[in-house]
Amino acid sequence: MVLQYRYDDKKNGRSGSGALRGVCACAAGLPCAPADRQENTLIPWCLPHTANRHNNWAGLYGRISWDGYFSTTVTDPEPMGKQGRVLHPDQPRVVSVRECARSQGFRDSYLFAGSVLDKYRQIGNAVPPPLGAALGREIKKALSAS
Repeated sequence: MVLQYRYDDKKNGRSGSGALRGVCACAAGLPCAPADRQENTLIPWCLPHTANRHNNWAGLYGRISWDGYFSTTVTDPEPMGKQGRVLHPDQPRVVSVRECARSQGFRDSYLFAGSVLDKYRQIGNAVPPPLGAALGREIKKALSAS
């Protein structure tokens, strides 16, 4: 994927070198210096400046696929986190608490307590209810057979 920024800086125009504001030279494969780190731009400075050391930040800002599955249900739905994809398939937001709960198999009637982050943590740390029920049935079956 090639990073291209095609819009002139309306406030200051192009820099003296012809580069556009908001895109570092390292995004095009050229060397950069720590002073090149851009602040308050569309692309967080850490993504292009450290991508080579971190597998091009695979998984960051990952969008869940409608046809796919949740690779993991996380305790903190942070788009910069590498634990799993947390962006909604169509909308510009992270998945909701209820959507995470559904991914774990919780019924819509199940209520979680605490702040929004507490709810994400409860869901992410939980054993999925269908898995717990299946394990319980198998344990009961094993105990009944012996």
